[in-house]
This record gives sequence, C-alpha cells and structure tokens, in this order.
Amino acid sequence: AVVHEAIPPEATVADVGSGAGLPGIVVAIVRPDVSMTLVEPLLRRSTFLDEVIGELKLSNVAVVRSRAEDLHGKLEADVVVARAVAPLDRLARWTLPLLRPGGTLVALKGSSAREELTKATDVLRALGASNWKISEYGAGVVDPPTLAAVVEAGESSQSHRRQTRPRRRRR
Repeated sequence: AVVHEAIPPEATVADVGSGAGLPGIVVAIVRPDVSMTLVEPLLRRSTFLDEVIGELKLSNVAVVRSRAEDLHGKLEADVVVARAVAPLDRLARWTLPLLRPGGTLVALKGSSAREELTKATDVLRALGASNWKISEYGAGVVDPPTLAAVVEAGESSQSHRRQTRPRRRRR
C-alpha cells in the first residue's frame, strides 16, 4: 500500500498482472478517490479478484481479464502499477502504451530496481518516456522500504503506441 504516495488524487490506475490483487486492491482500499482497474489474464485469478471486490464492497475497482498488450488503444490510465510481472524493458513495452500523455509507470522492483532501470534505458527512450528514476516508498513504515522504477510517459502518447507492436499469437 505504500506506493499510494506515487498516485495523484482522483487518478485512474491500472494494476497490470494483478494476480492476488497486490498492490491494486490494497491501494484501492487506502485510496477510495482512485479508479482502479485490475488487469489479469488468467481466469482463475480474475474470478478470485471479482469475488474479493464483491466481499469488500469496493466500488472503485474493476477487473479486466486480458494481457496488458492486448489493451493498447482500449485502456488509458494516469498511473500503471506492476509488481513481479516482467523485467522492466518488457514491462515498459506492455504498459507505457496504456498511459495517458504524462502518465506514470510505477514498477515495484525491490533490490533489482537500479540494475533493471539501467538495462531498460534504451527501450524507455524508444518508447517515448520522458523521465525515469528510482523512488523509495514506505521508509519508516515497512522494512525494507519498497523500491520502484518510476517512468513518466512522454507528452506524445501516440509516439510510443506506434512503436509498440502487438505480439503475434502462436497457433
């Protein structure tokens, strides 16, 4: 939940690869002002997330059963959060096209954050990211604090959408 600090008031947020709902459901609980979309491709997990949302009576959360890259041009968010989904270069290809111009990807990476950000620099540039850094969340609340790679989408969201091709599915 400590990453809620990275989310502006009244933001639309997508939790990509939501799995068991972390951090998406927890952020939605502590930040009822945000509109949260949990993106999860697996039916079993999507069903679980729907049940949790119903049990907790969360009106600011929706589940979309899909892969992030299949939502390019269909879902737009101010912030995308992701935890334990993929290496940052691959994650950026999937998630930056989901961001509105000037939006932010918050990729929870822990101790690998700096190394992954260094390796992903060329990809981030090619995707039109305007800025990237490592941020620490929850100092004094959780030990160790949460490290995240924070990537800002450029003002021209179309530039990175054109450069990101959907993956072909194998038959």
